[in-house]
Amino acid sequence: MDSLLTAALTFSLSQILLSVILFTRIKRTWSVQHWLYGVFLVAVTAYLLTPLANNPWLLILMSGLQTLVPGTFWLFSASLFEDHFKLKARHWLLVSTTVVLPVTGGVLSELLWEAPRWLFWTLPQVLEFVLMGLALWSVVGFWQDDLVESRRDLRVWFCGVIGLYIITLLLLREVLFPEAAWLSVWQYVPVGAVLLLTNGLLLEHKTGLFHPPATTNRLLNPISALQGAALAENDFGQPVSVENYSAERLESRSKVAEPTAAVAPAATISTKDEDRELVPEEILQQLTQLMESDCVYREMGLTIGQLAVRMELPEYRLRRIINAGLGYRNFNDFLNTYRIREASQRLIHPTDAEEAVLNIALDAGFRSLSSFNKAFKQSLGKTPTEYRVEQKVSS
Repeated sequence: MDSLLTAALTFSLSQILLSVILFTRIKRTWSVQHWLYGVFLVAVTAYLLTPLANNPWLLILMSGLQTLVPGTFWLFSASLFEDHFKLKARHWLLVSTTVVLPVTGGVLSELLWEAPRWLFWTLPQVLEFVLMGLALWSVVGFWQDDLVESRRDLRVWFCGVIGLYIITLLLLREVLFPEAAWLSVWQYVPVGAVLLLTNGLLLEHKTGLFHPPATTNRLLNPISALQGAALAENDFGQPVSVENYSAERLESRSKVAEPTAAVAPAATISTKDEDRELVPEEILQQLTQLMESDCVYREMGLTIGQLAVRMELPEYRLRRIINAGLGYRNFNDFLNTYRIREASQRLIHPTDAEEAVLNIALDAGFRSLSSFNKAFKQSLGKTPTEYRVEQKVSS
């Protein structure tokens, strides 16, 4: 075996071993991210062992397992960077297709059957590029709304180094130089460096990333958490009472709920994602005014940058306040707290009994009915229509 290939494989496998050692030292229960990254490491290990396979059946197995790399990288990226990601059967069905078809084609070829190349090899290759595109979308798609600074930094590295490296390797191996002799050695040389970088990144940013907090509905005023308001467990997800939602406010649409009575001097809330954050009184008052009185959340496409300009704060400072001060990991979740609270009130108020759900969604700041339904169901566990019907029956 070529000495350069031997050195590259040895170093890369040592980094795989380091990852395994680090993971086995985790005493808590593994999260979805841990399992997905574990499967990703298995796929990378199979890729590294492929040059050592001297048995045709073992080569088929290694070649099949290594095709898991794009799919598991996609699922791992989605679980890491999408706050509401849920692993579903269709995800694994899509990923397994890239494995089952090439393995089946290899077995048929060994049995001297002529397997259609377009079905057993070309189609999975195209699907691999689709999965890598989905992975990069998971990394960069909601980067602007991400409030966790360490995770924002990690997105850049995942997109700029690891994701693009995998795409480049797929292009070289499967499109540009599929039969090149030099690629049989040089494709393995950068792998160790990428794995070393990955280990360093995950060690540095592991806090709050592998174990995202459980989502909690915040349909009551989220700022009140900083002002000493008690949020009873059975209050989460419940709309403000109709009696407090006056006809005058329904007509003017100027505010959703009465502003909180008093603002505490300066509040602190610590989270696992960031260090303890001090939120000054004047910033709380300003944020309360914008959200409760001015109802800026109704503006479609409102960005945290635009809100920071209105508050005359640096964007990074506002991110930290909403994340470490209010406990939100995503800016859209922060806005949707107010939007869903308003919508849930209007859905059951007699004045809006005949109002179309779409109109209520658009008034509250949602771009479409589908985005409203998705956010509403994530918060309350039911669609807006189901919620409206249920409230009518119980009243």
